[in-house]
Amino acid sequence: MKWKKLGAGPGCFENEMSLICTLLLGLPLFILLTVIAISCNADGKDNMTNATIQEITYHFGDASVPPEYHRSYTVTVTTDRVRIVVDSYGDILADKEYEITNKHYNDIKNSLERNKIKNCTLGDDEGCTGGTIERISFSDGENEIFSGSVYHCGGKDTGNLCGDITSFADDVKNLVPNFDKLFL
Repeated sequence: MKWKKLGAGPGCFENEMSLICTLLLGLPLFILLTVIAISCNADGKDNMTNATIQEITYHFGDASVPPEYHRSYTVTVTTDRVRIVVDSYGDILADKEYEITNKHYNDIKNSLERNKIKNCTLGDDEGCTGGTIERISFSDGENEIFSGSVYHCGGKDTGNLCGDITSFADDVKNLVPNFDKLFL
């Protein structure tokens, strides 16, 4: 009897049991692909495209300036609403809420990915004071899925938030009608 080698790999011949060959070759391939998939995303979650994201928050903390000039704000985007709260050292100056469409919400979710918003390690804080801070977070409605912040001070950035934060912030602010008038 003549043995004919199959193209699948060493040890798999036509007259051998195909289940053994499948296990010998398929199992290592399955394990390899699983390891690659998990290692590409260390926590095993696809945070940027996760369909469970129900709330996205962008916060801007203003620099240390006199109260009449200080304007910090938080914009919270949900599947059907956008809310902005503007404050000066904790005193609420504006608190507005607007309806949005599902398309607007999905555009903001896509903006996270498009602008490569992610955690990273930035330089060390060398005691700089008086800068501004930006924070982006999102949750499933109950549990925070992602959070990162960057402190801009003295021409340096410290924190754990990277990506095109300015473009993402612009996308979020564009959801708020008359955004600039809220700061008067």
